[in-house]
Amino acid sequence: MIRQSRAPFPTDGAALRNDAVGADFAAAAAQLPRLRDAFSARLHAGPAPEEVLRLDTPGAELLEAWLGAEAQAQPGADDKLAAAYLLGRTAFAVSEVLAALALKGLRPARLAPNTVALTARRALWHLDGQSGEGRAYDVVLSETDLLPCSAPAPMLGAALPELFAPLVRSLVDRSGLSKGALWRLVGDALSGALLMQGKHAGREEEAMEMAYAALRDRQNPLHSRQTGFVRIDLPERPDIGEWFRARGGCCRYYTTEGGAYCSTCVLRDPKSRKALLRAHLRRKHGLEKA
Repeated sequence: MIRQSRAPFPTDGAALRNDAVGADFAAAAAQLPRLRDAFSARLHAGPAPEEVLRLDTPGAELLEAWLGAEAQAQPGADDKLAAAYLLGRTAFAVSEVLAALALKGLRPARLAPNTVALTARRALWHLDGQSGEGRAYDVVLSETDLLPCSAPAPMLGAALPELFAPLVRSLVDRSGLSKGALWRLVGDALSGALLMQGKHAGREEEAMEMAYAALRDRQNPLHSRQTGFVRIDLPERPDIGEWFRARGGCCRYYTTEGGAYCSTCVLRDPKSRKALLRAHLRRKHGLEKA
């Protein structure tokens, strides 16, 4: 069964004001871009509600329930896919919040596993005349001060490994996936979230450089030779082109019933990846397939 999280809890705006930078936490949280519609991570503050996944000590019972919910959503899913989906989605939720704040020149004053938790909720999606339900993850910070962030790349590169180390350890034991495979999923989440937020802010080059600072650091658990970015252009329309994230990890969707490699999967060859992304661009811009 999918366990429902409680509704987002109220915040006291007066208690959240940071006079040092004049940043009101509630206002900053409300202004985060909703780039994934209902699936965009919401940012909350204060004492964590009862049913949350603490990043410092992921509760075994709730972790099992969330893994089960991820598995139930995909016919034929196994433990490895459930772990990959859960880690990839929760890491993306945290990354999109931190990336959005960083591009605004802000960071949480304290960012450690014992100050961050996650809640789950149902989200409705609509695409090409179809609709359905999925799971979205929101971020809860126990401390609400926001400080200026003059060096976002080092902040992000250090924060993600520290925040997700306990969850990665738990999922290694539970899923059978290696630490390397799981860390590549976290790196994919960070790079994808940074690119998404960078595009929105008109600063995609800067955002990609932030990601590369962690991905190319051999001392960082997020280090990956495969994770990166590729530029896709349309030969018939040189004015149309876009950057995409190339994944270094695998969500294992191809192992489900009727599943396949994702368009940017590390297991897909560059030629087919380019063909799929070009087809996506043509659909996005209302062009006929070549």
